[in-house]
Amino acid sequence: MDAAQMRHRLRVAHGDLRRRGVTFRAAGGDGHVVFPVDPLPRRIGEAEWDRLAAGVRQRARALDLFLDDVYGPAEILRAGVVPRQVLERSPEFRGAGELGRRVRPGGVRVHVYGSDLVQDAVTGRWCILEDNLRMPSGMTFALEARRMTQVHFPELLAGAPAVLDPSGALEEMCMTLRCAVHACTTGVEPAEAHVAVATAGPDDSTWAEQTAVARAGGFTLLTPAEMVVDADDHGVPVLWDISGAAGGESRRRVDVVYLRVVESRLPDRTGDAVAAGTVAIANAPGNGVADDKAVYTFVPAMIRHYLAEEPLLDQVRTWLCADPRQLAEVIDRVGELVVKPVDGYGGSGITVGPECTAAQIAERRAELRAAPERFIAQEPVPLSTLPVLDGGERHVDLRMFAHLRDGASGVTAAVAPVGLTRVAPAGSTVVNSSRGGGAKDTWIVAR
Repeated sequence: MDAAQMRHRLRVAHGDLRRRGVTFRAAGGDGHVVFPVDPLPRRIGEAEWDRLAAGVRQRARALDLFLDDVYGPAEILRAGVVPRQVLERSPEFRGAGELGRRVRPGGVRVHVYGSDLVQDAVTGRWCILEDNLRMPSGMTFALEARRMTQVHFPELLAGAPAVLDPSGALEEMCMTLRCAVHACTTGVEPAEAHVAVATAGPDDSTWAEQTAVARAGGFTLLTPAEMVVDADDHGVPVLWDISGAAGGESRRRVDVVYLRVVESRLPDRTGDAVAAGTVAIANAPGNGVADDKAVYTFVPAMIRHYLAEEPLLDQVRTWLCADPRQLAEVIDRVGELVVKPVDGYGGSGITVGPECTAAQIAERRAELRAAPERFIAQEPVPLSTLPVLDGGERHVDLRMFAHLRDGASGVTAAVAPVGLTRVAPAGSTVVNSSRGGGAKDTWIVAR
């Protein structure tokens, strides 16, 4: 196939993505744009994938136990494994902690976990870069990348060795969300649960994914204005779906809310319904404290504390700027390190020292001196690259997804057989969809 034919095939494929609503709103963008997928796939051997999956499962279990602990007995703080001031400085813990404490103890808080991994271009070593426990997105994009290969570049798969089929992964995620109803005391079974996707609406950057999840699970898309907390006939607080009330329909009880808006936008008294056991929220309110970049530093210690295991995956060396001794080293090395806000999302607020101007480095030093508790610093990882169709290579990372369910035999964790390989924009080392990047189809090649 010559270059003109390939470009035509790609235009047709991206047109298909647009018609199917596979779009994303990048930071600072005026509207939703098609989520670009490069047709050259990423290949990961099944044995390597299994090793990564074991580490992701381990990390998800430990973080789930951590969240249940810090909103309850806080044993990890009393043991000195995680310093209390790390939590007290966390904007997410201060902002959503009260609602997080209303969640009934002992159950799952991290129903869907997204783990961002990077591979060192020099050593080949994999490590965890970030944890996503609030609203991890991307699974539907990964599945659409595979569909694009199957429909528009079938020759690739036809000539490939056995590649694991990710179909069914989204349905499994939807069942995990239904199983969140086990946290309730109402006796509703997962198959009968009324699940609502709490959304900000079509302007949300991940609206396309929210609608895809709702469609796959048979869920209802509801904005906060379409929900209300009111007492039932027994005086117990219940979360109600009132979206049909204007059309004369009766309100409907909500059993599970899949949280895709910030907790503060939920209806008043949502915490009362959660505490009463009449509604479950997935992922649980207050999970953002575990997304905090400062808390990230202590995840290996959490694994040892809660699971009595050694971490299966490494993570990036990190400095806590709130520590005066560590701060001094960071200020001295700002031009060499990656500095991130502890509560940053989507690559916002990051400075990559080697790519900064003298003025940018000076500005970041001033911010560090003024409010050191707002930042962490990390050793730069020379991100691995993959070739792209338009020539050259781009930096990439890998998002993997784990599901946690609470059943008769306790909490179980499983990793979905689908990965989202995110591709950085040309000339950038920040791999994040909200910064204008794209994706590749990720092949898990069978043994």
